[in-house]
Amino acid sequence: MESTTTNDRVKWLLLAVLSLVWGSSFILMKRGLYQHGEPALSPAQLASARLFIAWLVLSPLLFKYAKLIFAHWKPLVGTALLGNGIPAYLFAFAQSRIDSSLAGMLNSLAPLFTLVVGVLLFRTRVRGINVVGVVLGLVGAVGTIIYRHGDDLPQWSVYAALPILGALCYGFSGNIIKHWLYMLPAAATSVLAISIVGPLGLIGIFVTGLPHTLATNPHAWHALGYVAVLAAFGTGISLILWNALIKRTSAVWASSVTYLMPIVAIGWGVLDGETLLPMQLLMVGVILLGVYMVNLGTRAR
Repeated sequence: MESTTTNDRVKWLLLAVLSLVWGSSFILMKRGLYQHGEPALSPAQLASARLFIAWLVLSPLLFKYAKLIFAHWKPLVGTALLGNGIPAYLFAFAQSRIDSSLAGMLNSLAPLFTLVVGVLLFRTRVRGINVVGVVLGLVGAVGTIIYRHGDDLPQWSVYAALPILGALCYGFSGNIIKHWLYMLPAAATSVLAISIVGPLGLIGIFVTGLPHTLATNPHAWHALGYVAVLAAFGTGISLILWNALIKRTSAVWASSVTYLMPIVAIGWGVLDGETLLPMQLLMVGVILLGVYMVNLGTRAR
């Protein structure tokens, strides 16, 4: 058995690595969609390739864990679709119209949705500080979306709502793993889940015409290289690390990886020339305060 000190160190190390990897995933998606300011891959092509390549990366583990899928196929399908498949397309389509830094900010809502889903569907107990945190997070998310122009006037964008839906999906997936797949090794949960959506990604590659794009667009192969890095690290390897983290702690605590992800995403966005408004920074501060209060209440309980 691991000592408490060792377990804490491992948890924080996993949290730091995941924050760096997932925080960088937004700029990698941007590079997959656009090269030198010109469209390279479509959002559906990017998401399909991401899922398929991640499946290839983890597929050797199938020889060890394939038999487990029959006993746990229902929750595995749930976490495969809600933790991998659907969010991959939501974030790809979102970043075809919004900045990578904004997508990273909105993804920080995942811990709030993890708590809400846990309360509504998994009988997670809630305290007053949790409720205040959820409200603050939602206020910050709405404010981050509507204040996106230089004049700071509200302007709604439906594409900015897609990362919020992605964060909601993560909320469901985290609870499914914690309550119904806790008995499986982290690597098993990861490879079995990605093996459910990976073949769908392969189908999507041909349905979306990716081979034709690679043959006709001179920037497509370069863009696919960024997607391959995204798939290998941001989806494949990080899935194992995420599942290892969530099995060591609560679903809400594990999802607090999104504390640091917006900082990494914002940093990459600024380096890439994206403009951040003071109001947006204020709103992301409100989101992080809400997430902190949700996690504070969860730890206190």
